[in-house]
Amino acid sequence: MFSVSVVLLSAALLLAMVVNLTQKPAKSAKLTTNCMLISVFGGLIYYGVGFAEKTGSLLLSVVRTPLTVTRMFVGVNELSAIEGTTLVSTMPGLLVFWLLHLLAFYSVASAAINTLGAEALRYLRFLLSEKGDLTLIYGINEDSLALAADCAGDRGSSVVFVAENATAAQVNDLNNRGMSVFSGRAAAESDSRFIRRLHLRRRKLTVYALHAEEDRNLFYALRLKDALEKAGVSPERTRITLPGAEDILTPMLQVSESAYGFGYVNVYDLGMLAARAMIRTCPPWDFVSFDAEGRAEEDFSCVLIGFGRYGQAALKQLVMNGQFAGSRFHAAVFSPKFRTESGYLLTDCPDLMKNYDITIYEEYAGSKAFYDYLEAHLSELKLIAVCTGNEETNREVSDSLMLYLKRRMAEHICVVRCGRSGARYQETVGSPVQTTGIFTRALLSAEDADREAILLNSIYDTSERSPWEKWVACDAFSKMSSRASADFVPALLKASGCTREELLSGDWKPEGKRLDALGETEHRRWLAFHYAMGYTRMSDEEFEANARLYALCMAEGKPCPVRVSKNQQTRTHACLIPWEELDALSAREKALTGREVNYRQMDINNVLALPQLLRSEEEAKKAG
Repeated sequence: MFSVSVVLLSAALLLAMVVNLTQKPAKSAKLTTNCMLISVFGGLIYYGVGFAEKTGSLLLSVVRTPLTVTRMFVGVNELSAIEGTTLVSTMPGLLVFWLLHLLAFYSVASAAINTLGAEALRYLRFLLSEKGDLTLIYGINEDSLALAADCAGDRGSSVVFVAENATAAQVNDLNNRGMSVFSGRAAAESDSRFIRRLHLRRRKLTVYALHAEEDRNLFYALRLKDALEKAGVSPERTRITLPGAEDILTPMLQVSESAYGFGYVNVYDLGMLAARAMIRTCPPWDFVSFDAEGRAEEDFSCVLIGFGRYGQAALKQLVMNGQFAGSRFHAAVFSPKFRTESGYLLTDCPDLMKNYDITIYEEYAGSKAFYDYLEAHLSELKLIAVCTGNEETNREVSDSLMLYLKRRMAEHICVVRCGRSGARYQETVGSPVQTTGIFTRALLSAEDADREAILLNSIYDTSERSPWEKWVACDAFSKMSSRASADFVPALLKASGCTREELLSGDWKPEGKRLDALGETEHRRWLAFHYAMGYTRMSDEEFEANARLYALCMAEGKPCPVRVSKNQQTRTHACLIPWEELDALSAREKALTGREVNYRQMDINNVLALPQLLRSEEEAKKAG
């Protein structure tokens, strides 16, 4: 039994030493250095005292001791030369003697293995971390590295990079951060051997396809999907995030009743994410005050510089989040390329520019016309969004604007940069720059980015599925609608005149003019969202035809193939009318169908659902 114990304890000690080699190189190097120092000083003491006692010669002991200590690091000991001396005459003394030799040899072995066996160590490090969830990142670039740094903070997850090619510098850098890198054709094409190495049977897999060449991300996702299916990996344990068009990519990649796929597909557009980051950094409602009835006391006026991918997304977000009862919205767009850049937006969202006060100036941000506009509107402007599409140009333009506003004593105007790096905002010249980056879990992970939207969607979906299951089943438009509604919650909170805590207390019962104003604000937001999604007002003829068909189907006891007020295929909606006209629409629909409907109340119900949403958020936080 004693012998077995010796073997087991020795094996455990050896395993602990090997496991240490799999830790981050910085940590392993620190331990190796400490082991070396301990063994050096300990060896000097043991052999110095031992040789002095045995020989009685100071000179001989001084010469022999350092040579003997050096031999410790190659596994040689000279116990016989100092046997019987004070320090090795007891069992504890002998234990320390052998421990010092073990540490000496281990420090040399550790240094050698880290130098000569880096690849083997990286793989061993990955194998020993297979118990946690796995975050797989395709592509090594500035964006993916930023995300990896954010993900690395999650102790329950391992971060692994996959790339066609990886330089030695990149591999070493990621290795030093405690991440693994698999490069080469087998990894990039997700062959069966590589998938087996990931050990995915019992772990959750989160994939971010972030290659700098965007087309490669889809091809990688398709190859990985096929490989996971062949390996028998459960879709429920997988999810992927990649750039593209949600309506197109989600059906291709997400699991369905008829096809294998990822458990959830999160598709993002860089412009949209940058614009959402901008709204989180500088929301329009921060620049508007509200009276006791919940009506805005100022108009919201803004300027956009640039009208490419980021400028158009920023305009949509500002329109959607800048609508308040009692307030007018105005935007001035400065872009010398407006005619060549705006074709898709003007065609896809024909009523967006028609229904809002948006003025176009085909001028550069540095032009005299631009600064003449600023001079004339300094007192009313709230925000300037710099969205040129070039990060360096954004910085140059915003720096000039900040200096200009400082000299005009107009630093109340927010200047925010909106681009690939997210949103950057500097309150005053010389103050710290506040950044909301895109390539973080807060914007790329559905669980984090859409937490409030998922809960909001769950409130209106009365099925018994979990909030996440309901979200996965949503179509792209419903997800965008929930996101837009959830993003606007802070605006309704501010307009309500109540704090989050007051709403959670259960004492919040808005009535009369305040409730009416909040309902109107919500309706204005809803209108702006639909215009930004390309909807137009349904014609009276289509509305009446739908109503007659609905009444006929009800009379015959058949399901109606159309919705009375909405046609999702043609993107028309009868409720795209001012708040004041909703009651008349409700009455007209009732007259045609006999169905009780109150479109105003629907907007008010969205407002009254705020406490329930906030309580759901609190419960979700407590549940982890």
